[in-house]
Amino acid sequence: MFVRNAASAASKTVRALAIVASATMLLAACQPSPAPEQAAVDPLTIHISPNDAREYRALELDNGLRIVLVSDSEAEKSGAALAVYAGSMQNPDEQLGLAHYLEHMLFLGTEKYPDPDEYGDFMSRNGGMHNAYTADDHTNYMLEVNNDALPEALDRFADFFKAPKFYPEYAEKEVNAVDSEWSMRRASDGYILFSLNNILMNPEHPIARFRIGNNETLSDKENSKLHEEMLAFYEQYYSANLMTASIVSNRSLDELEMLAREAFSEIPNHNAEVPEISVPAATPAQLQQKIFYKPQMEMRQVMLDFTIENNMEDYLAKPNRLVAHLINSEMPGTPAALFRELGWIEGLGAGASANSYGNAGRFQIAVTLTEAGMEHRDTIIGVLLHYIEQIRAEGVDEKYHAELATVLNNEFTFLRRTGAFNYATSLASNLLYYPFNHVIDHAYRLEDYDAEKVDRVLAQLTTDNLRVWYVSPQEETDQSMYYFDGNYSVKPITDEDYANWRVAAQDYVVSLPSANTLFPEDLSLVAEEVHSKPQQLLDEPGISVWLKRSDRFAEPRAEVTVRMFQPTFERSIQEQVAVQVLMDTFGLSQQALSREASIAGTGFGLSAGNGLTLRLSGFNDKQAQLAERVITSFAEFEPSSNAIAQSVDRLRRSIQNQRLQFPMQQLFPAFNQIMRLPSASYQDQLAALAEVDQELVIAMRDQLLQGNVIRTFAFGNYSDADAVALTRKVAELVGVDAEAEYRSAPIVEPTDELRLTWNDNLTLEDAAILDVWLSPEDNLDSRAKAWLLSELMHNRFFTELRTEDQLGYAVGATRINLDDYSGVGFYIQSPVRGPAGLLERFNKFSSDYATRLEELTEDEFAQVRTSALTDLLQPPQTLGQEAGRYSGDWANERYSFDTQERMAEALRALSLADVQAFYKSLIVDGEGTRVLIQMRGTKFAEEDFGSIENELVIEDFTSWSESQQ
Repeated sequence: MFVRNAASAASKTVRALAIVASATMLLAACQPSPAPEQAAVDPLTIHISPNDAREYRALELDNGLRIVLVSDSEAEKSGAALAVYAGSMQNPDEQLGLAHYLEHMLFLGTEKYPDPDEYGDFMSRNGGMHNAYTADDHTNYMLEVNNDALPEALDRFADFFKAPKFYPEYAEKEVNAVDSEWSMRRASDGYILFSLNNILMNPEHPIARFRIGNNETLSDKENSKLHEEMLAFYEQYYSANLMTASIVSNRSLDELEMLAREAFSEIPNHNAEVPEISVPAATPAQLQQKIFYKPQMEMRQVMLDFTIENNMEDYLAKPNRLVAHLINSEMPGTPAALFRELGWIEGLGAGASANSYGNAGRFQIAVTLTEAGMEHRDTIIGVLLHYIEQIRAEGVDEKYHAELATVLNNEFTFLRRTGAFNYATSLASNLLYYPFNHVIDHAYRLEDYDAEKVDRVLAQLTTDNLRVWYVSPQEETDQSMYYFDGNYSVKPITDEDYANWRVAAQDYVVSLPSANTLFPEDLSLVAEEVHSKPQQLLDEPGISVWLKRSDRFAEPRAEVTVRMFQPTFERSIQEQVAVQVLMDTFGLSQQALSREASIAGTGFGLSAGNGLTLRLSGFNDKQAQLAERVITSFAEFEPSSNAIAQSVDRLRRSIQNQRLQFPMQQLFPAFNQIMRLPSASYQDQLAALAEVDQELVIAMRDQLLQGNVIRTFAFGNYSDADAVALTRKVAELVGVDAEAEYRSAPIVEPTDELRLTWNDNLTLEDAAILDVWLSPEDNLDSRAKAWLLSELMHNRFFTELRTEDQLGYAVGATRINLDDYSGVGFYIQSPVRGPAGLLERFNKFSSDYATRLEELTEDEFAQVRTSALTDLLQPPQTLGQEAGRYSGDWANERYSFDTQERMAEALRALSLADVQAFYKSLIVDGEGTRVLIQMRGTKFAEEDFGSIENELVIEDFTSWSESQQ
């Protein structure tokens, strides 16, 4: 898996709002230059959250490999990771993508375990999963497995770094896998813009090169043989002194240390060094540029992009975060608040990655524009540049430091847990860059205010270090990218540009933000009984309240859902689209409040599905106040005609852009459009959207405020009285219908004869298909069988179609749930075969797997069943996960709240014969519903779609939906 260099949480926000789309896995990392530790601090002491009951140990082996061990008595699964301080920036010029290619090849057998499939099969049998990613400056390998299988898993895992086989016969296949991964991303705006940014940096800097790799770059050349180069790269960089690792398990620290030493001590240490990058990331020739990009999807953005020094040695002072904190604010008087009031922006985000280019960093201010904002880009740029000058002139007051310190301290004091897989992954990567002391708290620790360090950052946010990005369909371009489907142009920023920005901004006054009023003041815990299951506190006609306090997390947080139900699925397409416009415009009107609340550690969201749903999360102290504020604002909300027009345009773009997502990303939404009612074709959605006006939108608001059934589920730090009071306050603000009944939206119910096919032609190159088999039985027994069947099949399906046949990078077999119905689904996105060919291969797998399933032993089956039970019953890692164990039952009115227990009973009762019979009935004999989704890319436009026996080909989502309601 290839990812870009990771960055701070703030810069993740920038990418999400603006230019760079998230990769499959984006993990925190930074350049290794830790601040000097005080002599009194034990270098092996790990600072942990005061509410973290896990035990930690720092360990450095004789070979130089550093390890963090975590003993968690409640962990039902164990995780491990190993990170290598070498990534794409270390690629040789002759083999671009080599680090990524090596990551793929490493998994294919070792001296001790030579079978290339053995590792994947072992993980599958033991409830495990494994993955890896290649970043710019490091590569990370990770796993998760059942606790009892940890010693064997570590033995296999560590052997990759001691004695990998690197079979030459797999070389071409894995090059094809890398090529498929590149092909899947080559038309993605996020990846295009990331690559475009890099190629426009200093061409002498390693960041400026193509890094993911493909069939062209990874090949034998006159003076460079791929296999030899890969072995040389491995020998040069895969050295213990450049590695860090982590293990998270339920075992004691002494046991974990013994396992770590056994697994990792023999990894050779070559005393390797990573060559220092001696050239600047950008010279004056690359700065002071305007970059124009015409996106694949319809989007409108502008970004101020500053190249800054790598200041990771200042991570305890967080100067980048402080400056971004002021720019991100949407308090009255700030630029973001001004732009929203004028209707110019949809979002604004600022943040920095101090090591984007290894020896340099990047500070970005990204703005997503409305159509009106496109006409005022010069003003937006000018106001932001002026605001930075204003901050630089006034200085960053210590009150902002105190505010950010409060935010970070609250987060760290009640730090949310993550599962063993993700936690091990982050610990291993963080340890590459931070000392043991701060491997956990580096992101949350903010020491005494250091004005000099803040001023040093502000001094770099000048036009000398600036590039401005313009992204929209209207941009004029004159250059094409070689490895990506991107068109762009570059022009110098002129004195006239600077003058225009100053003049455009001179009539607008902005100011630094005022104090945040939503910080929690009461962090005490409710001293009331903790019941084993949710309790109903209120049951009146039209109103009900359920509450469960946490069994596991003694923290002042809560997860609250208030549903104001109406059967809106009975409304026309135009009315439903008008509700989308209403909620979109209202959501934008609440962005300032949302930003203020999130900074304070509380989140909220008001959405409309079947009526309104209010969700609250985070610190509970101000949640009731927030709920009243949001619902009151909604009741009074009257969007202007201009705001509605902007929303219509925004939703139009969203609908059209869905057609330009990766083909694989379109498969499951298409399945839901077929099976969940009502649905409408994108053409009908666009037609209905064009008819939306202010009168209809306000009429929809009024309808949502009357005739509701109010249902509340509160989980966490609430007293009985407070949960009831919050609900009654909502009931005062929205109309309640005492006679109405709560009911679920309809679905297409599976039968044993239903065969549905949806065929779609795309403007993208690749093909993709999803083949779903659904049982007509809506009970837990069928769900349990589908679960175990998917667990049994997924590794074999992946190995055959991805590793052996090289049909595509994104390949999988997964469990499919449709309300109470379950089944299995096979999916793939392929650059090498069209839909008919892919379906033929799926059918062959389905036929062959019947024999493989018949040959499965009772012991192998028992291992998989035990793994599924472990997944089901492992303790939740966060308050939200714990709430989720009950909220599903609450939503479906299963007030015994025992679905998890009954599912465990169903799994325990299943035999191998049961699953074999289920497979034969569902797939071999076809006694269930089959839904085939086929996406045909331009590369296969001349090839036929596949077909299934007795199929009903759906021609139009709207007509299909109407026929089923």
